[in-house]
Amino acid sequence: MKHKRKMSAMLSSLLLSIVVLSGCSGSGSEANGNQPAKEGQEDSGKQVTITIWDNYGATTPIKPLIPKFEEEFPNIKVDFQEQPWDNFWDKMATAASGGETPDIATTGLMWNPKYTVFGLFADLNALSGGKINGEDINSVYSEGMIKAATTDQGLFGIPYDFDSYSLYYRSDLLEEAGVTAPPANWDELVEVGKKLTKDVDGDGKTDQYAFLVMPDWYHYEPFLYANGGKVLSDDFKQAAFNSPEGVEALQFYADLVNKHKIGVNWTPDRGSYVAGLKDGTIAMFQDGPYVMGLIKNSNPEQEGKWKITDAMSNKQYGTHIGGTYLSIFEKSKHKEEAWKFIEFLSRGENAIQIYKTSGAAPGYLPALESPEVNSPDPFFGNEVPMNVFKAAVEKGTPNPVVSSWQEISQAISDAVAKAVMNEATPQEALDEAAEQVNEILAQE
Repeated sequence: MKHKRKMSAMLSSLLLSIVVLSGCSGSGSEANGNQPAKEGQEDSGKQVTITIWDNYGATTPIKPLIPKFEEEFPNIKVDFQEQPWDNFWDKMATAASGGETPDIATTGLMWNPKYTVFGLFADLNALSGGKINGEDINSVYSEGMIKAATTDQGLFGIPYDFDSYSLYYRSDLLEEAGVTAPPANWDELVEVGKKLTKDVDGDGKTDQYAFLVMPDWYHYEPFLYANGGKVLSDDFKQAAFNSPEGVEALQFYADLVNKHKIGVNWTPDRGSYVAGLKDGTIAMFQDGPYVMGLIKNSNPEQEGKWKITDAMSNKQYGTHIGGTYLSIFEKSKHKEEAWKFIEFLSRGENAIQIYKTSGAAPGYLPALESPEVNSPDPFFGNEVPMNVFKAAVEKGTPNPVVSSWQEISQAISDAVAKAVMNEATPQEALDEAAEQVNEILAQE
């Protein structure tokens, strides 16, 4: 779901100098109880304030739940600080190098390893004793999500939501164009796309495009995976995205704009692509479940016009797997209180709010299987869109979890942009990016 930033060599060296404070170990607190303070922690009976950095944006499910938490735990106040995604990881790095961190943050699966290496996050196994709200953590979260958040240092985050891509489409526009079903593969995308792309108002300019093309790694990746490609070698030591499969995938992705002319190149200067959904510029796109909430909030007049189906295949099914985690910082002076807040957010009724408020898919499995999350949605044609995303997670491909993901993803995004904008061939762009990535990986 998301942007990234490069980190300078100087910042990396500063991060290496972070002094890791040792956290207290022990079993986790009960969701509704006040445990005695452990050595090095504030007494739980004293008034404390915990700070959370949240990058969810306008549809955050966390902020509305804070009054309820503070009512139940009157000795704990929550300082909620919204953090724009665009500079979130830069701010994280700056805070780490300067020694100032919040107590909790919403963190990302693919970016977290950078900071885990430097001891920025606390081991939640030590805090929780392997349980959350009295349940075994491994029994209420998917094995893959827990494994992806686990390193030799421990568990660095509790899954909050998951991210996998599926195909959103305007069923009314397909019907108007005489299309009976959304495209299931690349060939069908081109065929259907030619029927959907048109000059609606008759001014000689295309104003309705079949498909959204974003010049970045995370919208290109589903095409890479659908073509049987991968980002890195199996040992994570070399770039693999410039393989024949990767080049062919990027060629097709760029051709949607430059050859077939059915894709609209939505560059960053155009702002959020939700505007293109609202005015009918975009008929189809691939993205994660969180976009459901964005469309509902921004375009309520389009209720019943959108539907969701499987991400497109070519040689195989194509989507990556990602997600948001809740992490506690090693330097937090209020780890026990922060853990209480994470447990609170992870209760079934509160985890369901992730879907109700933001449209995202809860990482807590009982919430994901709840009737509220799995009920027909009038906005999406009275279908159950979450079923599509749950299936995507089962069939999707996990991204490599490496400490230099920020730099790697930026290099891939630069290559995608060059190809889509006809500044280089896909082979040239990916080869150049591969050289950069191999240099980065050599320093790991």
